[in-house]
Amino acid sequence: MDDVTRRNAIKLAAAAGVAAVAGSAVAADDKKDDKPASSGETATHPQATEQRVDASKMKVRALASGLSSFFGRTTPDASPGRNTLTLSGLPAGTRVISVWMTEWASGNQPHTGGAFFYTTSVQLYNNGTQCRVVYNLDCGSHLAAGYQVIYGPG
Repeated sequence: MDDVTRRNAIKLAAAAGVAAVAGSAVAADDKKDDKPASSGETATHPQATEQRVDASKMKVRALASGLSSFFGRTTPDASPGRNTLTLSGLPAGTRVISVWMTEWASGNQPHTGGAFFYTTSVQLYNNGTQCRVVYNLDCGSHLAAGYQVIYGPG
């Protein structure tokens, strides 16, 4: 029985018109399909509190390098556990976004109290005009929550 070394396996694959890639083989004549991958429709977790914000109606501050920022309050208030915040009205072509969840205080100010926010997902979609933020609130009751957003064209 002949021992097939990795080098010999690559030579044999090349001679047969097959490219070895990370332990798997792909036929050389196969064409890559550039269709976008998708896990399906944009959805929320069935047990999540849903909140929506129209970013086009927010008071936006221009930052350096073409970035913009805004802060606001969620409606309804965040529930203990999983919450989903959907931002819409972002400029088409938005490719960079960061969202922080925090407690909200009177005067439209961020506040640090006894609650903890854990952001688990921030995803742009619909050509960057919308963003889904999934976060968990570790608190024993509903809470006025705020969101700090920085976004831009990338």
